[in-house]
Amino acid sequence: MTASVPTTYELSVEQKYRFDLQGYIVLEGHYDASAIEELHVGIDELQAIPVEHEAYSKLGVASYALAAAMNDPQHPVWNGDHRIDRVHPEKGTVGRVDHALCGTDKFDLIVRDPILKAIHTTLAGGDVFISATYFIEKVGPVKGGGLHNGGFPVDRDIYYAYDHTHQRFACSSTKSVVILSDMTKIESGPFAAIPGSHKANFACPFDMSDASENPMAVPVFAAPGDVIIFSEGMTHNAFPVTDHSTRRSVFFCYMPAIGRNNLPDHRMSIYPDHVLERLPDQAELLTSPGYI
Repeated sequence: MTASVPTTYELSVEQKYRFDLQGYIVLEGHYDASAIEELHVGIDELQAIPVEHEAYSKLGVASYALAAAMNDPQHPVWNGDHRIDRVHPEKGTVGRVDHALCGTDKFDLIVRDPILKAIHTTLAGGDVFISATYFIEKVGPVKGGGLHNGGFPVDRDIYYAYDHTHQRFACSSTKSVVILSDMTKIESGPFAAIPGSHKANFACPFDMSDASENPMAVPVFAAPGDVIIFSEGMTHNAFPVTDHSTRRSVFFCYMPAIGRNNLPDHRMSIYPDHVLERLPDQAELLTSPGYI
């Protein structure tokens, strides 16, 4: 984000139309070089954490295997059994860490971003909280991830909705993808989307294992500092990285929060105390009211 930050932000009619029609929009050049560098440092810090159950549990970060690994100290992930697209072959570091806010303060600039908060609040139709934070690093050449979400049956946890009577969004889950690497070429493994699939009434009949083999999937080209905002109800993932570049991006997920706040001193959070103490002014985004 550049030095001049607007105090208020509203999606334009063009942005609303694009998001409703295709399921995503792109904020071009949203973050400047300084912010990009800080986010890279954050990934470096997360990769420096020993991939050990005790180390992760102490901080509150999580393996990309999530509950399966975090509830099992003997899970194969702690012994180096990672997906082929989740490791850096030269450095030996892991290519994804979840609950990233628990392991670095370098992503705090995204938490504090008033524009992203305003956009996701609009898309949710009300207050939101940050439900997931992680990075993904892929070192090419490496396969892309399998396309997921969208179509039928509808996943009620991530559905897209729009109130046609009052012309407002009511999305259950939306994400910001902060692009840190050059993804302006297909060889670099850009974000993959099936536009409009957030409103699909049928399951995709084409190859979901590889975006490059699916005729409905399109690349969403983006440069460092761009932010892709999308509905999780849309079918998405990434194209394969076919060159030798390193592909890095940071993901923040936003979901609707309980609106009432009858017990402001008893708010609930998925984040440990050290994160809440670090970001006391962002309690709205990191906690939910404790009483309905």
